[in-house]
Amino acid sequence: MNTTNSPHKILIPLLSLTLLTIPSLRAQNQGGSTNAPQGTNSCPNSDPVKKERGREERMFANLTEAEKQEIKADMKQIKDNEQLVADRQALKDAQTPEAKKEAHKALQATREKLLLKVDPAVQPILDKMKQGKHSGGAEGGSN
Repeated sequence: MNTTNSPHKILIPLLSLTLLTIPSLRAQNQGGSTNAPQGTNSCPNSDPVKKERGREERMFANLTEAEKQEIKADMKQIKDNEQLVADRQALKDAQTPEAKKEAHKALQATREKLLLKVDPAVQPILDKMKQGKHSGGAEGGSN
């Protein structure tokens, strides 16, 4: 009776299948895409609004807690402004990298103009945020 061969015929394919499916299950659980090659930053279906939030988080990294609270309170006052909403939508709708870049610049300019209109004393905070944006935020920089 040859029983040593039969468990291997079943176990090896099952283990192989399990090893092949675990990475894709992890990617699904983390919201990642299994279609994109690993290690790339390109994400063809990425949301420009999410990217904008990431940029804002890096810019906020330079600010003190009091400055963050002040700028967030001012932003809350302008968030429903018609022009700002239109600029956000234009960024979302932009198709080419150039159009996205221009839409992002327009959004930033509109936001800055509206923030200064609401609170002119916010200029030093805006300058500090720009400085954080150009230096890549607090990560890797000196504080």
